[in-house]
Amino acid sequence: MNRRGMTLIELLVTLTLIGILANLALPAYSALRRRAEAARVVGDLGAMRVAALDYYAEHNRFPASGQWGVAPQTLISELPQGFEWHYRNVDYRWERWSLPNGLPTNPSQTVLLGLSVRTSDLNLMAAVRGLYRGQVAFGSSNQITFVIE
Repeated sequence: MNRRGMTLIELLVTLTLIGILANLALPAYSALRRRAEAARVVGDLGAMRVAALDYYAEHNRFPASGQWGVAPQTLISELPQGFEWHYRNVDYRWERWSLPNGLPTNPSQTVLLGLSVRTSDLNLMAAVRGLYRGQVAFGSSNQITFVIE
């Protein structure tokens, strides 16, 4: 028997198998992409931390708190060229708290530093929380403040 092409049944079976494979691969791709975005956010936190410590080394004080999505003017020169204070739907905010009496566990520490992250993507926020290895000051499902040490 000499035939060319595929029968309708063979075509439907092939398309069904491709659909099943695509349904298996798509969630794995989404999770991988979310972890990559979380790694970017944690990398940005690291860059901001280094910039703040560089600023402190030069001026013997830390920058004042900033606005959401806006880099403090004093940190701009310390950040890498082209660094933005937001990433996709994630905004950052620099936090500096003065503690006149110091921390309860360490009265000599009179300044507490933090970087706040805010996003509407709850899955991304959960991935950032899972990837970050430092201290967390406080947070909610869509916003979290990480302590700078």
